[in-house]
Formats: sequence, structure tokens, C-alpha cells
Amino acid sequence: MPLQPATLPDELGLSSAKGRAARLLRPPDWRKPDWLDGIAFFIGLPAGIAFLFSLVGIRLIYGMPYWQGLTYMLIHMAIAWWSVSIGSSLIKRVFSSWQPPVIAICTLGFFIALIPAGFMYQRLGELYASLSPVFAANRADTVVTASWHVDYLLHFVRYSIPALPLFLAGVFGYRFITGVNWFGYKPLPQPAAIPPRTTPTAITPLPTQKAVAGLIDGTQLHADAVLLGIKAEQHYIKVWSDQGNDLVRYRFKDLENALADCNGLQVHRSWWVNLDQVRNYRNSGRKLELVINDQLAIPVSTSYKKVVFARLGKRLAPPAE
Repeated sequence: MPLQPATLPDELGLSSAKGRAARLLRPPDWRKPDWLDGIAFFIGLPAGIAFLFSLVGIRLIYGMPYWQGLTYMLIHMAIAWWSVSIGSSLIKRVFSSWQPPVIAICTLGFFIALIPAGFMYQRLGELYASLSPVFAANRADTVVTASWHVDYLLHFVRYSIPALPLFLAGVFGYRFITGVNWFGYKPLPQPAAIPPRTTPTAITPLPTQKAVAGLIDGTQLHADAVLLGIKAEQHYIKVWSDQGNDLVRYRFKDLENALADCNGLQVHRSWWVNLDQVRNYRNSGRKLELVINDQLAIPVSTSYKKVVFARLGKRLAPPAE
């Protein structure tokens, strides 16, 4: 008996742990943001970061009452977050034909936002310095020249560069958790895989419905009476069935829809026949007739002969020409 390779039990559950980790690290599918996403990203995230910095403390708010420092950080972070978001949105729209990566869009948007954000920070600092002596003292050793001055811009850039990784972390983190890519482009749909070509082994016949009188509105025949043949007679049709005959006020051309799923066929301008009930055929002079029973034989027009025998298949061989 050949030896079988030994299978070691997964005692530590490593395979399942790897599977769980892979599922955990797989980002959700792309989706369009809604109004809740707007509140979470443009208000919730900057407010959370501002709250964190107010707890840690920065030099400008050192020694201030907590609520004053928190208010300053909320406004400060809102200016930064919204300025960079507007700049990134502009870059995304301008370069939509190129579709650069998100990191490039956010980086360019960040640098676009530096000048307007610097101007707003300058005015915010002046306002808080007039309201809080502590803030004014903390701000005394900073560059306070006009925001369009080169010295102030260089000072602002130096202290603002660390904010770029923070913004990128917010953008990519939110995309990873929710699937919303604020500054990215909607992914193009993947082409459908072409199924392998298979050789059919058999032709599946089309499903058919039993031809019964219940399919014809207005008939007095029982609903399960099997139709044999139908003849058009002006505004009426004469119906032959295995349970008797009937004359019904009905348009002959409407039979095509009513009996479309049945194994029947119009074989003459005024005749329809149930092919399942054809027993044989016969030549009557130069005309061909389909024999249903001893009392009913249905004529076939010359233009319908090939279609009739193609539908009858091997049951009846076509007559010799």
C-alpha cells in the first residue's frame, strides 16, 4: 500500500488567521459618497484631529483656558482641511483627462492651498491675539509680517509641511474604511471575462406548451380540450378539438400570439394545425393535406410545405417532388 503524505493539523489556526487578516486588509468596493460621508470627512475628521491637538497642546495655545484653545484648534484645523480639500478638488477637475494618482492630487492641492490658508491664519492669529493676552505672548516670537511676505510664507510652509501626511492619512484611511475616494476617480469597469468556447453536444429543443382550447378566449369547449385544427371563417374561427367543435368570434391573426408557445403552425392562409396531432399526409389532386383523423384533413399551401415537413422532422417523410 503506498504511503500517503502526512497532514499536519493547523493547531495554531494560522491559515484561518491569514484568511481573516486578508479579508480585514481588503478595502471595500468603490462607492459614491452621500451626505453622511460629507459630514464625517469634512467636519468629523478635522474636529477629531483638533480635539486631539487640544489635549496634547501646542505652543500657541499653551497656558490658555482649555475651551479657548479647543476653539482655536477647531477653527485652525477647519481652515487647513477645507483649504487643502478645495485645492485637491480643483486639481482633480483640471487633470481629469490624465487621472493622476490620489497622492499627487492631494500634494498639489496642499501647495495650492498654502497662500490662501496662510492669509486666513494670519487674520485668525491677529484676532486671537486681541482676545487673549496669553495667545499674544505665545505668538510674539513668530513672524507676523503680512501673509504675502516671503518670510511669513517660508515660515508657514516650514510649519505646515507636517500637515500633508496627516491629510493623506485621513484621505486614504477614509477610503480604506468606507470605500469613498474623495479625490480619486471612479475605477473603469473591468471587461467581462470571455467564457471558453464549448462544442455543443446536442441541440436543446425549444419548450412548447400543450395546445388546448383554454388558450382561446370565448370558446365553449372545455379548457383542457386538445386542439386539432382551426379554420378562419370571416370574423369567426372554427375550432376542431378531441372533445368536439366550436365556432368562436375571434380574429384568425390573433392565434399567432395566443398559440405562440404551442407546437402548431399556420399551413394555409386560413388554416392552423396542431403538429402533434398529425397522423399522416396525403395528396388530393395537386394539393397536399395533413391527416388528423378520419373526419379532418387540413390543406397545406405550396409555400408552407418545406416548413411543415421541417417541423414534423422524422415523423413524416416529405413527398417526392
